[in-house]
Amino acid sequence: MERLEGHMTVAKQYLDILKEREPQLWREPLENSSLTEQDLADIEAGLGYALPAPYRDFLQSCKIPGDLIVLVSFCGDSFACSWPKTYSREYSGYVDRPDQDIGPTVEFEWHMIQGNTGAEFLKTLKREQAAREECPCFLEAGFIRLGEVYGYWTYLDLVSGGIVTIHEEGVYDMMIVGGVTWNSREEVRRYMESNELYICNNFYDFLRFVCTGDYLDEDEARFPTKEELEAEYFA
Repeated sequence: MERLEGHMTVAKQYLDILKEREPQLWREPLENSSLTEQDLADIEAGLGYALPAPYRDFLQSCKIPGDLIVLVSFCGDSFACSWPKTYSREYSGYVDRPDQDIGPTVEFEWHMIQGNTGAEFLKTLKREQAAREECPCFLEAGFIRLGEVYGYWTYLDLVSGGIVTIHEEGVYDMMIVGGVTWNSREEVRRYMESNELYICNNFYDFLRFVCTGDYLDEDEARFPTKEELEAEYFA
């Protein structure tokens, strides 16, 4: 597992960046996570999937005090380029995007799974993300829901380790137009993989996305440099 600055894990470093960037999100210092290697093994056994190493790092980094709403920024020519609004800190709300901008800044509803032990975490996860007729069996197919941005549900793919999105209307299309059986993990996985809406290559990239405010090119699942952004949008 990669570690930076002595014994600080990559996940903890990103969370510290978020805490400094958005101090209003939590007032108290972050507590160390209570999840052990055995707890993670219990979670994996209950899910039937191995947890990607960056996500294991995150779960063992610290206790997150509930759900968070964080500001994230997109660029690229996929879904985000069509969003007409961008979040303004000055007005504490959404405003029309200017004629020339890099891309929209929007609120990401980051959902945290609570649990001090592997058994508690697994119980909460299955209760909150259980399959039902209006919500396909994403968890059983190996997708943990991380949150929502602009109507797009965002998932960690436990098989590839990447981050994939699907619009809430796309879920309807999956079952009605695509003919996917809501409780078939094989059909759900096949459909999600074929959509190719992977916006991050791994969970560390996801943490960079939600914690730093760096622009994410959702087409290429990467973070352009400042020079690339200036050349592309302000040349």
